Formats: sequence, C-alpha cells, structure tokens
Amino acid sequence: MNLYRELKRKLRIPLLCVLVCVFQVSPCAAAARRTPYPAAQNKKGIALGWDMEEDSIELNVCHATFNFSLSAIFAYEGEKNSRSSYAYTYKGKKYWFRKPNINSYDRTLEKLKKNHTIVTGILLMEKRRDLKRLICPSGRSKKAYFYAWNMDKGKNQKQIEAAISFLAKRYNGGKHGNVVGWIVGNEIDSPNDWNEAGKISFSSYMDLYARMFEVSSKIVRKAYANARLYIPLDHFWNMIYSNKYTARACLETFAARMKKDGYAWNLAYHAYNGDLMQPSITDPQYFETTQDIDSPIITMKNLNVLSDYIRTKYGEKTRIMLSEHGYSSTWNHKKVSAQQCLAIALSYYLTQLDPMVDSFIYYSQVDQNDLKKVGASFGIWNVSKHENATSKKKSWSTFKYMDTDLDDPILKKARSTAEKMTGRKVKPTRKIRRAALKRRGKYSLKKKLAKGWKACGAVSSVRKKGGGYTLRRDTSRNKNVYWGLQQNFKKLNVSSRPHLALTIKKGRLTRGRTQLLVRIFSGKKSVFETYADIRSKKTQRLQADLSQWPGRKAITRIEILIKRESGKWKSRSGAVVEKIGFF
Repeated sequence: MNLYRELKRKLRIPLLCVLVCVFQVSPCAAAARRTPYPAAQNKKGIALGWDMEEDSIELNVCHATFNFSLSAIFAYEGEKNSRSSYAYTYKGKKYWFRKPNINSYDRTLEKLKKNHTIVTGILLMEKRRDLKRLICPSGRSKKAYFYAWNMDKGKNQKQIEAAISFLAKRYNGGKHGNVVGWIVGNEIDSPNDWNEAGKISFSSYMDLYARMFEVSSKIVRKAYANARLYIPLDHFWNMIYSNKYTARACLETFAARMKKDGYAWNLAYHAYNGDLMQPSITDPQYFETTQDIDSPIITMKNLNVLSDYIRTKYGEKTRIMLSEHGYSSTWNHKKVSAQQCLAIALSYYLTQLDPMVDSFIYYSQVDQNDLKKVGASFGIWNVSKHENATSKKKSWSTFKYMDTDLDDPILKKARSTAEKMTGRKVKPTRKIRRAALKRRGKYSLKKKLAKGWKACGAVSSVRKKGGGYTLRRDTSRNKNVYWGLQQNFKKLNVSSRPHLALTIKKGRLTRGRTQLLVRIFSGKKSVFETYADIRSKKTQRLQADLSQWPGRKAITRIEILIKRESGKWKSRSGAVVEKIGFF
C-alpha cells in the first residue's frame, strides 16, 4: 500500500466536471435571486471527460460538479484589456479575468444548463508564480495540488473575493450557466495535497478553513440566496493514513464553529473503498469498516453510519453529496469488468435509498493514463495515449441504464443486494423500452414531421431541403459526440399511427461502424430507444413500432442521432435524413 498515497495524489487532479444537489438558510444580506433549489429526476452524476457533455446527457446524468481554479482565471499583466479579458469591478476596484478560461467554462456550463443539470462548483486555489500571495503564507513554500487561501482581510483576500463574486454572478442562472452549490476546497482532512496550509496547528488550520468557507458563503448567497455550501472530506473517518487529520475531527470542529457563527453547511464526501483499486463494496476491505460511528473508515459499505450521524447530530437539512468516488475495471492485473459494473450500480442504489444523500458523483467518465499505470481504471470509457475517450466499457451500459427498469442480470443483482443492505425497495426513476430499427420498403406517411427540426450534438450545419435535412458533423468536436436532429412537442399523440419511419442516405460516415439511434421521450420518466447500424452512401428506410409503448400517447421529444461506434470519421462527414414521420 505504499502505492496508496501516490494514487491518492493522482486521483485528485482537477476534475473537469462531475455531477450534484442540497438546502439551507443564508445568514447574509438579501440575494438577487431567490428561486428554490432545483429538484432532480435522479441522483446520478459523473466526472466528465473532455467535450463529453452529450454523452453525459445520453447517460441521463442529472448532477455535475465543476472545478474553478481561482488563481488560473486572473489575467496576466499583458492581458488586462478588453481583447483578452473580462473586466469586473468589486468593492470599487477593477479586476480582469482571462477570456479563454471563462469562455471555456461558459461553453460547458451553457450545455449543462440546457439539460437542466444541477451543477455544483468547486472553489480551488493552485500555485501561480505571480499570485503566490493568494496562498496562505505558511503554505507557499510547499508543493501540493491545491492550497489554503490567504485570508489576510486585506488586498489579497479582496482579490480572492472578487474572483468568487465574478463566478457566482456570471453563473447565476443567466445565459452563461447555472451553478447552484459550491464546495470550498478539496479534502481538507488531507491538506498536504489538497488544501496545503504549511506547518500550523490543527486549531489554526480549522480557523483558516472556517474563514474560507464563511467568506465564500457570504459572497455566493448574495447572488443566489438558496445556494448550498459544502465542506469536502475523504473516507478516513477515524484514522490517519495518507491524510493529516481525521475527517471526523475536521467535521466536528468545523460544525461547532459554523453553529457559533450562524452559517449553514453541507457535506461533500468521498466514499472510496479502503483499497482504491478493489472493485467491490461488499467484500472485506483493506481497512476495516464497522457499523458504528467509531469505524476507521466510512465507505459505501457502511454509508448508513455517516448519514445516521449527520441526521442525528446536525439535522436533516444538512445534506450529503457523494462528490467523488469510483471503481476500477482491473484489479491485480486482471480485467474485472463485471465487478466494476456491480459496484457502480450498487453504489447508485445505496445512494438512491439513503434519504440524507442527494447525489452520486462517479469518478470518472474516461480512464486516465497515469491512474491506469498504477492499476486504477475507473472510467466507463477506455482512453487513448492522448487522454481521449476511445471505446465504451461494459460499465457504460450499466451506468446508462441503472436508473431504469431494464431487466439486466447485473442490475437485478445490485438492486437485490442494496435492498438486503438497507431494508428498502429500489424504485426505477425511468421506464425504458429498447428495440432495433427495422428496414422496410417504400412507405407513405400519415403524420409528416418535415418542419421544426434543430441541430443536436456535434453538428456544424443543418440545411433543410424539401422534406429532409442535410447534416454536417463538426470535426472540431470530440469524435465520440453524437450528432443529428431533435424536435420538442407539447404532447404528440401517435396512437392511431404508431409506426415511426425515416430515410437516411448519401452519408460520408466512418471507416468503421456507425449507429443511428432514435430516442423518443414521453416526459422525463419514459423513453423508447431504437437503433440500427447504418452504412455510408447507401439509402436505408427504417421504421420502429411504438404500438406497445404507453408513451406514444404523449411524446414530448424525438432525437435522431448518428453515433460513432468504431473507426474514424471521414472528412466532411455528413448525412441526409428525410421523410420523417408516422404511419
């Protein structure tokens, strides 16, 4: 287990995105926005890979976390102008924030907002040579991933406050996105790597963190009154291993301070296994887990200990989000895909059955090469040497369908295990029907859907011609992102004509396998998926029979998607989709 500390270090390299939810009352001044904290269809979330938002939408992810590096967004001296940066005035002083960074944030958060994803931001401080002064003085000489902030009540703290204020207002439900919760720092019980503060006493360290939290709370709730603030802790509940302090000591010290000062808080917990590579929740762990509050560690296996403790000691309004944890598809140099699938599904069901926990954030969507080298293949996609997603693992399908009523052996086993562990019944949040698109001859439509289609996914252009649409793929996007058409309806009833038909032709697709996926929604809780392999430069007429699907009486959205399953997209990849409708 000498490997353990190094793995823990690598594992917390900033996440692009991950997926979240929580509730509380603000002690600060009146806020500009007081809309209720959003509700979610399910508790499923994931740490996103690069440009993989559309994949997360197909996975029906409802929660995300998003990393904000406070030091990284400030403009360098030569960038303090309107061409390179955004100006923002805070307490009478102008600050400049780098456009490339902010525009990148905008693109991702705008997509997540359109999907109604509940986003929680993570406020982090990295070391930057010209901004070392933003790190607390005792931590500046140390080497770490993230650092405690300089809460000097002077210009340095004011600059940090300006960054938080800028982010909170920019992502406050407007056109750029909507961040409704904020995690302050990362794994504060392990400051040597994740919140470095140098050689100071435990009481001084917790006082510093409390000030970081309270300043953040005041600022973000001036933008959104119902924002939720979180303290992040790992699974070393009562023991010291790679951590410096126990999670329990940090939490209880922090909670006492928040009670005194009048601040509401929530918990962002990392429920990893004792052995980070072991892809099993129920098997014996490297470190012991017990069913009492003195357990050395708290993992998914004894999650009820944590939730019972929080509810009893701090009340039901103090919410828990499982903001980071994952399971490897390899262990002891062997592939253990089925075990990874089972662990992912079981974690999700245990989260779903725990009323104190609002979200399950899986780490991660795509494998990371540095983690694979030490035996930790946590992704549900395999990865290339350039850190891009290549092919789906078996766990991709498990993750996609674990919130549904799909009759799958692994999902059934995970549901049964979760019910035995908790004494509660697992209930699916979506009903899904799956069928293959069938090829057919010429057809005549009774209900034509020739108008109203819009681009979906990685589309560079959509050109309407006659009763069809010519699509071009955006080659600048991730090659795994689907592309196609979508249309929304109020409540389209096709009971009297339940056969969907379309024609696809003249495509320049991939040199490998390409799939056409049609998704038909009836609200958020019922979906019909139908699919077929398609070929370049060949006209194919396809149909799906919806006559046995109850949702046919109230269709709210149809998506016609082209997906790469293998091979590379050809130059100027495109397709023509026409004669869409029902008969």
